Amino acid sequence: MRKDIFSNQYWEKAWEDDPNTQDKRMKRAGLGDPSAPGFEKWAENFNKHSFTEESQQRTKRIMDWIERQTGAFSNLSILDVGAASGVFSVPFAKEGATVTALEPSPILHEMLQENAHHYGVTLETIHQSFEDARKEELGHHDLVFASMCPAVTTWEAVNKAIDIAQKYVYVSLIAGPKENSIVDEVVAFLDEKSQTMTADMYYLLQLLYVNDYTYETLIERHTQHNDRTLDDVMQQLPQWLKEVEVELDTQQLASVKPYLQDQYGDTIPVITGGKFGKVLIHV
Repeated sequence: MRKDIFSNQYWEKAWEDDPNTQDKRMKRAGLGDPSAPGFEKWAENFNKHSFTEESQQRTKRIMDWIERQTGAFSNLSILDVGAASGVFSVPFAKEGATVTALEPSPILHEMLQENAHHYGVTLETIHQSFEDARKEELGHHDLVFASMCPAVTTWEAVNKAIDIAQKYVYVSLIAGPKENSIVDEVVAFLDEKSQTMTADMYYLLQLLYVNDYTYETLIERHTQHNDRTLDDVMQQLPQWLKEVEVELDTQQLASVKPYLQDQYGDTIPVITGGKFGKVLIHV
């Protein structure tokens, strides 16, 4: 048996060198960049769905899981990393937590402030990225919270969060291949080869174990079924395909629309989801 697999250096290097982790794949695809074309529309759509009944049920489910380990949020100061438009910051503040919300995107930061005002909660917002913010600027917080945040997808970033936290760090990451029924169908139709994203959760759990941290973890599979118009699917398809590192030329794209219309008509059933992991680290 290789003894080095029980070392921090082995797993940190493996995570750093893996070309198919979430952070590296998103950067190659140009996704998640606030200055990228289409980001504003994505942000508006994200915000639109952040406070729906379905979204809030998901938020409550995650918060309930954390609260079972931490106790009442009213006793905690929380740093929400990559807060977006406040999908967690606002509910945390509603529960009485002292919330500092960190968000680098100008449009999402503005939506965050608007939502805090709309829902009548008080929270501090910082318009800065987690990568660029110095630990001294962020201070110390009982709980550092990062839900599916691309800024916390390396061991270096997790260590930074641990240094800031006084009690807990919550991180959720992809724990298995992302699922999209239309992407799978189009890739098969065009006889293309997609590239599966590496589950960052695998590396994180190994590193927490070899560094002797105490933590709780939960891995779940979630799917969503949505009916979308054919035009909406065609508009979203290039970005969906970028996530599996498939890029179509004009001729291929032109062949997809009649194929989907022939299969489904003008309303396309889309199933998305995957396996997602939650980790609560005790520091």
